[in-house]
Amino acid sequence: MAQGDCLKKSGDDSFDKVGCDASEAGFVVLDRAGSGKAHDKCVDVAGTEYVYYDKGDGAICVGIKGADVAHAVNTAQKGECVTDTSVNDVKKVDCGDPTAVYRVLARLDTTSFMSDSKCSSVAGTQTSYSYVLKAKEGIGSIGSGVVFCLIAKDSDPTRTVDNANIGDCLKKSGQNEVVVTPCTSPDADYKILSSQIDESFCKNIPGSHATYTYTRPGDILPKALCLGSAR
Repeated sequence: MAQGDCLKKSGDDSFDKVGCDASEAGFVVLDRAGSGKAHDKCVDVAGTEYVYYDKGDGAICVGIKGADVAHAVNTAQKGECVTDTSVNDVKKVDCGDPTAVYRVLARLDTTSFMSDSKCSSVAGTQTSYSYVLKAKEGIGSIGSGVVFCLIAKDSDPTRTVDNANIGDCLKKSGQNEVVVTPCTSPDADYKILSSQIDESFCKNIPGSHATYTYTRPGDILPKALCLGSAR
């Protein structure tokens, strides 16, 4: 199969070549990836959803026919923005676009197994989005993809709560959000007195009168911060 060939689904993850004017032609060969190609992996080819190997040269990168590859989310890089990840059709967009919700802090190779865990080491990550390719066959192609470590597009990754240490101060930045702020700042609402595995332990911390619990993407257990007055 060559770039531009049209395909129809044959079974759950197989394809047959058909004419591009055929009514069942719902997919297209976007490119081939591999050694000596423009892309080493199909996940870097805009719009790829399926990848598989045949007896030809390299991996075959397959996408949906007629899809908007210019905004394909799988090509987003660090510093670029994406739309709301809670919906099915996530796109890469300009950060000034009104539909932009998150900014990419890191783009990491992953598999379908615990993909979110990689973002736990990326400071500032508020959420993550995994783009894992479907595979027909081929060792190494099954479950390959990328995970995007994301932050709200206008947020400062150095001030997110996962950067906070005991003794730092926080201010409210939304109904259920806080950010790090200097303790001398007039908008400082709380000082972090302790970090616990459960907020119930905060009642034993002198001066604690509030708690804030959060879970970083990829972490299994939440972290509870015991909070006192900022001044």
